[in-house]
Amino acid sequence: MLTDTSGINHITGYQAQLDVSKIDKSSNTADRSSSDRKESNDTVNISSKARELQSSYEREKTTLEQNHDNEAQQLEREYLQERNRLERDFNQKKQNIEINVYA
Repeated sequence: MLTDTSGINHITGYQAQLDVSKIDKSSNTADRSSSDRKESNDTVNISSKARELQSSYEREKTTLEQNHDNEAQQLEREYLQERNRLERDFNQKKQNIEINVYA
């Protein structure tokens, strides 16, 4: 004797078709929502990692730029000091030569 049970539709002879669409939808929805949550969490984790990397990159870039600027200023100061020293030496030697010429 064949009886109608939930999940089985249209029983004819020895063939039975199981209605899995209702079962699949409920489990797929649960799987999909948990999968969506996991994907969302993964996206959030990736986004936070990307922000961390970006801020780390910006800090390093800023530090390098500051170091470069400091070194450039230091080299410019050294250049000006050396130029002034050479000009003083030159003027001193020029003055000594002029004194020797007039003497």
